[in-house]
Amino acid sequence: MKRELAAFAAREWDMVVVGGGIHGVAVAWDAALRGLGVALVEREDFGAGASWNSLKTIHGGMRHLQRLDVASLRESARERRTLLRIAPELVEPLRFLVPCRGYGSSSRVALALGLFVNDLLTRDRNRGLPADRQIPAGRSIGAAEALTLVPGLPARGLGGAALWHDAQAVSTERLLVGFVHAAADAGAALANHAEALELLRGPRGRVAGVAVRDGLAAGSALELRARLVVNAAGPWIDELGARSGIGRARLPLLRARNLVLGRPPCVPLAVGARSEGRFLFLVPWQGRSIVGTSYEPASALPSDPLEFLDEAARAFPWAGIERRDLALVHEGLVPGEGGPHGLWTRSRVVDHEREDGTAGLVSLEGVKYTTARAVAERAVDLSLRRLGRPPVACRTAETVLRKARRLTGALDERARFAVREEMALSLSDAVLRRLDLGTGGRPAPADVAVVSAAMEAELGWDDTRVRAEQAALDTFFASRGAGGAC
Repeated sequence: MKRELAAFAAREWDMVVVGGGIHGVAVAWDAALRGLGVALVEREDFGAGASWNSLKTIHGGMRHLQRLDVASLRESARERRTLLRIAPELVEPLRFLVPCRGYGSSSRVALALGLFVNDLLTRDRNRGLPADRQIPAGRSIGAAEALTLVPGLPARGLGGAALWHDAQAVSTERLLVGFVHAAADAGAALANHAEALELLRGPRGRVAGVAVRDGLAAGSALELRARLVVNAAGPWIDELGARSGIGRARLPLLRARNLVLGRPPCVPLAVGARSEGRFLFLVPWQGRSIVGTSYEPASALPSDPLEFLDEAARAFPWAGIERRDLALVHEGLVPGEGGPHGLWTRSRVVDHEREDGTAGLVSLEGVKYTTARAVAERAVDLSLRRLGRPPVACRTAETVLRKARRLTGALDERARFAVREEMALSLSDAVLRRLDLGTGGRPAPADVAVVSAAMEAELGWDDTRVRAEQAALDTFFASRGAGGAC
């Protein structure tokens, strides 16, 4: 997997994908497997935006029952099954528990009914999965068993609990890199640190590619010609259209946050709690805990993450959460407006030729990491039609991501591999999204020094560049609630 951006302009592509988050790379992989000539550009690093902010859970969609959205429930369960099958080293089942209290929607009877309906609607959830990947049926349990599983739960008014399984990604970063590898192995050309500036136009205003700035070569720009462009730029999806004269309502955005706690989990299962009209979850992950998710309008000044941490401490009093536990703030922008109840629940594939007369352009407004592969499938189906190609069956649901795994070996060797084979071109690329060093909080200075030295040797950095890279990483952690210096 090599970054050869300069060569991208030497041909006309069937498709250029803008955006290297989980939705963009899933599109590139699917399209390449179906025989299209595909190039993808990402202005930062693969998965550096909303895809990096994650509770690390792969949801089967039970929350859709509250809205009676059976289609979304079924899609989520299918995609959970798909990820359990195609990424077995990184996705595994995880138990969830929600206490039952009082009457109404939070009662044991109501939650037991919800589990029964969920299991009924997802009865094919384990089809084709080996025994150790399967999702058992949910069940309701009594108060005594709930207190055994989660010692310290407030016993007053406790009527029992709902207990079920979903799935968890050991590393959403490595899972996304697995998609990138798969796209490249299928023939797609990919480049990070390459910003799409504007859409190119052909006869009758048809989109004919994108103008791209190489972020690693100051002032360097090139044109990527393509028969079709898929805009999967996430929160920046409207910027590209606006710069290219395509007027449409701006995508409303919410700031989503999950907090990584630098302490071992109290219990080996995810626990939910109702807080301020919504559910929060405290999730065990890699010997730490993650709590989330909070939502607030992206247009407003960001709130203090410690306020959300205090809310989590009130929601999970048995966990003993303290402010000093905060190790890292995961933050990203997602479609929605107002607050948590305004979060979009369905992704959209926009056919611009039909909606606003702009031929040669498809946009993808993705919502959930879990369903990205399925949304990408719909986008490629549409793209084939717009390209006038015969339909070709999607194969990504059955194709194992053989390189979706964590790197092993000495840290120096892993860092060199990340540079040579995975386009890690900055210290942040390596530490945050290739080596799993910084996804749970600030890494040890000695580890950062090893990675920096390996990248210096591989990329020929001088002392000035080394200092700049370390300063950028330090600034990142300082801004995400993990003070101190690398």
